[in-house]
Amino acid sequence: MTTPSQARPVVAFIPPSCCGAGYFRRLRRELGDRVDVRALELPGHGRRYQEAPLTDAAAAVADLAARVDTPLDALYGESLGAYLALGLADVLDRTRPPLLLAASNSPPSVRDRIDPGALDSVESAVAALRAMGGEIPPEVVSDPALAESAYPLIRADLLLAQSCIDLVRDSAAAGDLTVLAGADDTALTRMEGWAAHTRGRCEVTSLPGGHLLSATNPAGVAERVLEALARR
Repeated sequence: MTTPSQARPVVAFIPPSCCGAGYFRRLRRELGDRVDVRALELPGHGRRYQEAPLTDAAAAVADLAARVDTPLDALYGESLGAYLALGLADVLDRTRPPLLLAASNSPPSVRDRIDPGALDSVESAVAALRAMGGEIPPEVVSDPALAESAYPLIRADLLLAQSCIDLVRDSAAAGDLTVLAGADDTALTRMEGWAAHTRGRCEVTSLPGGHLLSATNPAGVAERVLEALARR
């Protein structure tokens, strides 16, 4: 058990597209009391579902930064969250830069552009998201009511993804970078390119799991997070 005199490392977690902070429930259970988890979420997601979703990366990063109220030991971002974490690392106090953990995404510098004009239906938006490795339950597309309610957020997150790619394509984090890739995530490519996005050490690790890595292998992700923190 952690005693009051033993400060736990503070880690901010940024979820994938269309997910809120609740996405990290399983991972939080695996981490237990060894980490002070700060799960962040953007407007339109999770408990902030009534707010209009953001499509501009700079605005999204500013929104997340406003919710970081203490120095961070590490930033963990998964899928779209990996790019947001890289952008957030750029604006945080760099006197002691946080360790960056990027999961389930290819380097932004190797990503193709997303065509906003091609996102004119829920089917096309879901297809674009799946091409990037994202997952949407099939029943969302097949149920007209669910599709109508889900489409605006899916489209907004895809537009945000493109804005993030533009924002962080040339970014390099000040702290060390640990990259996690699910062995079953077939959308990932050229993962060695993540080394260009840090001025510190870069380590790319494959572990069992799919694109939603914290959902499919929370124990494995927790182990890698704790290992990275131990090396800090």
